[in-house]
Amino acid sequence: MKKIFIGLVLSIAFLILAFYYIIPGKIKIRETITVKAAVPAVSRILTNYNSWAKWWPGKNVFAYGAEQYKPQGSAFNVIMIDIYSGTDTISSRMDLALINEDSTTIIWSGSKSASTNPFKRFSDYRDGRHTKENIRTLLGHMRSFFEKPENVYGFRVQKTKVVDSVLISTRRSFTNRPTEKDIDAMIQSLKRYISENKAVEKNYPMLNVARIDSNYYEVMTAIPVDRSLPDTKEFATKLMLKGGNILEAQVQGGPYTIETSINEFETYRSDHQYTSPAIPYQLLVTDRAKETDTTKWITKLYYPVF
Repeated sequence: MKKIFIGLVLSIAFLILAFYYIIPGKIKIRETITVKAAVPAVSRILTNYNSWAKWWPGKNVFAYGAEQYKPQGSAFNVIMIDIYSGTDTISSRMDLALINEDSTTIIWSGSKSASTNPFKRFSDYRDGRHTKENIRTLLGHMRSFFEKPENVYGFRVQKTKVVDSVLISTRRSFTNRPTEKDIDAMIQSLKRYISENKAVEKNYPMLNVARIDSNYYEVMTAIPVDRSLPDTKEFATKLMLKGGNILEAQVQGGPYTIETSINEFETYRSDHQYTSPAIPYQLLVTDRAKETDTTKWITKLYYPVF
C-alpha cells in the first residue's frame, strides 16, 4: 500500500513537472509573413496609425476578437504594440526586414509571463494561442492590402518595355503654371510640323511639366513618330532606348488627381530604389482640348528606369 501511495505521489509530481515544462514561465508568440511591397511603403503606412483602417479587418480599428491592440511608438522599422485581453497585457513588436527592393518580411512577436498557479497557467497558455491565431489573421489582411499597389499608391504600377523610340519634341518656359490651352498650343505646333514633314504619329502626345521655382515652369511636349525629323530652333528629335525598362501606370481625373498621382509615382520609384536615365512623362490619352469634363481624362504615367 505504501509503495502504491509513493508511486501515486511520484506520478503526480511528474505530471506537475511535465505540465510546467510544457507550459513555460514565459509564453512567446511569433508570426512571420513576407509581402511583395517595398519596406519604405510598408513602414510609411504602419507607422501612421491613422492608416491602419485601410488594412484592418472590420470597422473597429485596433480591436479584433476579444482583444485590443494599442500601438506604443515606432523607430527604425520597429512598431511596439501592446495587446490587451481582459486584465492581461502582452507586449509585442512588429519588425520590418528588407528582403529585396520590392519585398518585406514582417515579424510580429511578443511574450508574457505565465502564472505559477497551474489553472491560471493553462488559461494563459490557451489565451496565448488565441492571440497567436489573431495575429496570424491580422498579418494575412496586411499581406492582402500591401500586395496591391493601388492600395498604397492609388493606382496599379507595372514594369514594361519602351515601344516608342523616336520623338519630335518642343520646349517652352512659363512664368506661371501652364494652362491646358498653353499645352494644347504646343501639341498642335508639333502636329503641324509632323504633317509638314509627311511623318506619321505613332502614339498619343507626351508631356512633362517641371516646376523650377514658385514662378518658373519648364514644359516639354513630344509626339512619337515613325522616323527622325530635322531639328529646328523650335523642334528637336529625341531618342529613347527601344526595349528599355519603363514603369507604367494609368489614372483617371483632372489636374489635382494627375498631380497627386505624379507625386505618388515618384514615391513608388524611390521606394523600389529604381534609378532613371530620363525624365518621367505623361501620355495624354484623352484630348483635353475636346473633353471638358476633367473626371473623364485618361492619363498614362511613364518613368524610364534601370
